[in-house]
Amino acid sequence: ADMDIKITSPYSVDYPGTIRVDVPAANLALRAGKTDFFGNNFDITKIATVRFSDQGITPPTTALGSFDVSEGKKGNVIAWYTKNAADPNMYDVVISAYGKVKTRNADSLFADFTGLTDVDFTNFNGKGINSFRNSFKNTKSLKNINWGGLDTSSVQSFGIMFLGSGIKNLDMSSLDWSKVTDTSSMFSDADKLESLNLTGINTESLRNIHSMFRNTRVLKHFNPADLNVSNVTSMGYAFAGTGGAESYDFSSWDVSKVRDFSNMFGSAPDLKSLNLTGWDVSSGTNFSYMFQRMGNMEELDVSSFHPVNATSTIGMFQFNPKLKKIKFNNFDTSKVVNMDSMFAHNPELVDLDVTSLKTGKVTNFSNMFRNDNKLKVLDVSNFDTSSGISFLEMFYNMSYVEELDFKNWDVSNAKIFQSMFTDCKSLKKLELNGWNTSKVTDMRSMFANTTGIEKIEVSNWNTESVTMMDRMFEKTNVRTLLLNHWNTKKVTNTSYMFSNSKLETIDVSNWDNQSLTNMFGMFWTALNLHTLNINNFKTPQVTNMSSTFAMCKALTNLNLSSFDTSKVNRMDSMFIGSDNISNLDMSSFTTDANPNISNMFNSCNGLTNLRLDNFEFTKGTNPNIALSATFNKNTDIKVKNATEKAWFLSKYPTFTNVHE
Repeated sequence: ADMDIKITSPYSVDYPGTIRVDVPAANLALRAGKTDFFGNNFDITKIATVRFSDQGITPPTTALGSFDVSEGKKGNVIAWYTKNAADPNMYDVVISAYGKVKTRNADSLFADFTGLTDVDFTNFNGKGINSFRNSFKNTKSLKNINWGGLDTSSVQSFGIMFLGSGIKNLDMSSLDWSKVTDTSSMFSDADKLESLNLTGINTESLRNIHSMFRNTRVLKHFNPADLNVSNVTSMGYAFAGTGGAESYDFSSWDVSKVRDFSNMFGSAPDLKSLNLTGWDVSSGTNFSYMFQRMGNMEELDVSSFHPVNATSTIGMFQFNPKLKKIKFNNFDTSKVVNMDSMFAHNPELVDLDVTSLKTGKVTNFSNMFRNDNKLKVLDVSNFDTSSGISFLEMFYNMSYVEELDFKNWDVSNAKIFQSMFTDCKSLKKLELNGWNTSKVTDMRSMFANTTGIEKIEVSNWNTESVTMMDRMFEKTNVRTLLLNHWNTKKVTNTSYMFSNSKLETIDVSNWDNQSLTNMFGMFWTALNLHTLNINNFKTPQVTNMSSTFAMCKALTNLNLSSFDTSKVNRMDSMFIGSDNISNLDMSSFTTDANPNISNMFNSCNGLTNLRLDNFEFTKGTNPNIALSATFNKNTDIKVKNATEKAWFLSKYPTFTNVHE
């Protein structure tokens, strides 16, 4: 600091001028890195206690060593250390100057002092310091702090202050919080903190409490009413992972300016009750994962919530294993665009009224009610789905729901229906024939395992954009599907499409499959399928027909003469176990792609007429087509030429009716 000194003469003659003398400010040096000791090399993990002194810069004779810890190495702030009485492997440190020790910035003041147990700020001058960020970060052994009248009147940030600290009881009620705007991650991962006293503090300036109490696993004693949050805009993750307390009363909180509520209470394992009465959340835009993974929560009352500016409610209530009821009242979601997994994975949820939701702008309904498998009643009849693009697994495994009303749904912009109703085992009916599906590209597993439905009307669907239909009707209880008007020119995959279903009649005639490559197991184990119209079914690009008609035990006649197999490299097990097929027309089949034909006809013991006019066994790989000993030796088998006949009889010499 500069000082004016007036010079006078012993002869009573005054000098008219003054001399300006620069007296170095006694500031504690800023720490340069994680292991730095205020500009010196010293093992900070061996420091047990720190206290500040105003008694000058001369170490006592008992000191084991000392350091110049002043800013700029000016020698006016000295630290010395002595053996700690409780642990001779640790040290007690005194930081001293003439007058109280100052610093320009308290950021990271004791960060990573992992052995530190006690700090005494009695002779520390905090005046003018605007930040204590990281000041006690990772102080794993911390037990006591004597604030000693510390002046924090200028502090704006306490962010990350105790992140990862091991302190158990903390009283910050004596500090001046009046200018503090940021407490983000202040106590994050302080997983031993049990008691926090903030009584009487003034937090009117607070703006950001993001992650403030995140992962405080045993925080039993804390009163939310101690905080004035009327100017806070960010509360994301504020209590995420917080444990210890079973209930919190937040009814005093004014959250009217908060924009970010994301993951606010996510993964809080012990909370059973939250009082959010009177919350005005109208400024909130992000509610993603707000109440997710709350292991003990049984009921959530958000009836005061009117999230009129919300754009995202992704996973807002997901993964709550004990949650039974969510209470809404005019839950205005008119600006929300993403509801992915909003109520997903709540296995005990039985009471959910979503009729107040406004969904006109929602593009993503994916997983919205996934695995809510005890919910019997769900009214989504008034959902405005006109903007919806993805309905991926929306009702997946809602195994108790018996009825869903979609008569008013507009799905004209939908693209993804994958697994939309998979495992909805109690559904009795679905009326979907009026849906405009012209933009849908993915119908994979859409109705898979809907074992309670015997009829689905989808014959009028426009499928011109669909590329994926694999497992679409797998394990359904539907008896008849007339799909002959479907446009399948873009479909690439129909594997397992009708497998393990109760289907008796399927019409897929005239399917012009210009893009189809995979038919693996398409009708596999459709045990009741007795009528299959597959006339004029095109397959110019198909490479995989393995197990396509395997275990179709009710089929007796199968005409595949429209098939183009020029690119097929897998025909293995194609008809295995279909032991009632009598007439099988494969006259168009070729083996130009050297397909695997192993077990192709295994257990097809009912064959009496087999047409293989263009089939060349000699080009096939793994040529054991598995005509068993019980196969009808009089089966009429037409082959391409004498070479193929000779090959066939060399493998199966007992057959009597093989001809060109």
